[in-house]
Amino acid sequence: MDNNVESLIRDNEGLIYKIANRYKACYSIEDLYQAGCIGIIKASKKYKKGGECKFSSYAYKYILGEIIDFIRSDKTIIISNESYTIYKRYLKVRELLGKKFNREPTFEEICAYMNISSRALLSIIESVSVSKEIDEVGYKLSSDEETSMDDIISLNHSLGLLSSEEKRLIDYRYYQGYTQDETASLMGMTQVKVSRSERLILNKIKREII
Repeated sequence: MDNNVESLIRDNEGLIYKIANRYKACYSIEDLYQAGCIGIIKASKKYKKGGECKFSSYAYKYILGEIIDFIRSDKTIIISNESYTIYKRYLKVRELLGKKFNREPTFEEICAYMNISSRALLSIIESVSVSKEIDEVGYKLSSDEETSMDDIISLNHSLGLLSSEEKRLIDYRYYQGYTQDETASLMGMTQVKVSRSERLILNKIKREII
């Protein structure tokens, strides 16, 4: 391997692991890291020095894209119809108990109502969430009407523009890797509101960047 590429991988190791950690619940972190390294190699071949975009910002989409491709080509996660049924019931029970208690129910309350162990339910939620996240991110990467990942990287320099709630939403979605459904649960919102708020926040940042 070219010494320059090896140096780029070392310099961006933290970024690779940050992206890989979003999917470590269902995949080997080292396998994800190796896929991310391929992204660095591909980015290094196309990156033009002296441009306005830093290499880490430029490489983000390549790293994420290779990790997504790796997950999509891997068949270790097979979500059964039963698991999807349980997941859908979980969402309905969470909404039902929320209305009943007039607050966000705890995970333990949901498990008790569904008569399922917390470990079993958490495993199903993680698997379904990863599957949904992969589809969502894959669409963003391939869509012509994109939410630019370069703009997302620029959040590091633009968080001062956001309110505390906006920062919290962005932290959940793009730094901790939660899905829109999970973010909605954590913030006491609907998934639709999270989606709308996310779009508004990214547009707000984009106006400041351009």
